[in-house]
Amino acid sequence: MIIKLIETALILAAGFFFTHKALPYLLVNGGRKLGFPMKPAPHWQKRMKRFKTIKRGYYSFLIITTLFVTSFFLEFIVNSKPLMIRYQSNTAFPAVREWADKLFFFADLRRMTKKTDFGQVGDDEVSYRLFAASLKDPAIFDRQIEKLEAELKDIRAQISASGTGSKSTPEEVQDYADLQEILPVVEGEIEAVKEAKAQFVAGKAMIIMPLYPYSAGEHLLDIPGTPPHSPDRTNILGTDDSGADVFAQLVYGFRISLSFALIVSFSGYVIGIIIGGMMGYFGGWFDILTQRFIEVWSSIPFLFTIMIIAAIVQPTFILLVGLLVVLSAWISMTFYMRGEFYREKTRDYVHAAVAMGATDWSVMMKHILPNSLVPVVTFAPFAIVANIGQLVSLDYLGFGLPVGTPSWGSLLSQGMQYIKYYPSLILTPSIALSVTLFLVVQIGEAVREAFDPKVFSRLR
Repeated sequence: MIIKLIETALILAAGFFFTHKALPYLLVNGGRKLGFPMKPAPHWQKRMKRFKTIKRGYYSFLIITTLFVTSFFLEFIVNSKPLMIRYQSNTAFPAVREWADKLFFFADLRRMTKKTDFGQVGDDEVSYRLFAASLKDPAIFDRQIEKLEAELKDIRAQISASGTGSKSTPEEVQDYADLQEILPVVEGEIEAVKEAKAQFVAGKAMIIMPLYPYSAGEHLLDIPGTPPHSPDRTNILGTDDSGADVFAQLVYGFRISLSFALIVSFSGYVIGIIIGGMMGYFGGWFDILTQRFIEVWSSIPFLFTIMIIAAIVQPTFILLVGLLVVLSAWISMTFYMRGEFYREKTRDYVHAAVAMGATDWSVMMKHILPNSLVPVVTFAPFAIVANIGQLVSLDYLGFGLPVGTPSWGSLLSQGMQYIKYYPSLILTPSIALSVTLFLVVQIGEAVREAFDPKVFSRLR
């Protein structure tokens, strides 16, 4: 247990260093080489300095960003597939392959690690847990051999008892032929297991498992009793009613929930900034007609709309993102940006840019927008909180992500069903959701305070 805690601390330390040291360094230097001015304006530097002095928000920012960036490497930390597996001359990296397949989702990189290539019987994927157990206890091979020899003895007895004669029915003849075909297969499996045992004992097999060797989609049906299971030393948060590990679902659900919220917020803000900026900049009939359209559109009950669509079509991650962006995510920001553009377009620097021949798009994006980002920055954390809540709500009601996807909402739904006998099922996702939302809200409060112009304009 102590070793596991030390390994966890090292992983989090590495995630912190990569998130707040290596990644900013790479982004800044990469941007400079591409010709972008990566140094923020003086007033932005002052705001960021002020944000760092607000400890509750700054520490929350460090925690949530470290966990989120680290979650993109969960396949190497929480996974039932090994980082590396070797048997004789065959070597594979299943966890790396799974991570790359998710990263490059547009390309099919999946390739099954067959049992026959790694000393196991069968044509399906390797049983990595059995492989690891066999390395620790070679006696497992003896039990497999005993089981196969008993099966072989039974087949031979059936062949001797059945035989073929002139009075045999066609069914009996077919059964006899089937047994004759199975016989060499079982004999070959016995020889394969004996050969595998020799290779394992000779040290020609190796496997490296992740820190927590369970996947979110793996059903642990070999655990004594019926699922769900209470927390223990092996499954630290227990399993759900399908036998899937709760901790694995929790950490993968964190990545999905935060990624979903960030994508929806970013996409909605981009649309809202463009539409709101055009409303405020051009004004007139364009502003009036667009406002009336937004008023009508915002009256649509988006939650019920999503539920109706989900009842017809199985929603996916991309579909849910698109529905939330189109239905509601862009609306609120349009009003803030409309007001900001109305105020800023009367400034002298805007008139100077227009007099110098700048296009409308250039004036909007290069001159007005950089001075109108305060609402975007201050409201973004609260939009993330709202979008996380929307995804959890939809999953809880059964209209969210497909069944089998790691989700806090589905865990909460199960927890309500088993709240009397397995309270941990509802406590763990509730605590994870509460802590995540609390940290994001603290970031939002600190950002709002740091960007408050009264702080810098007050006479001292």
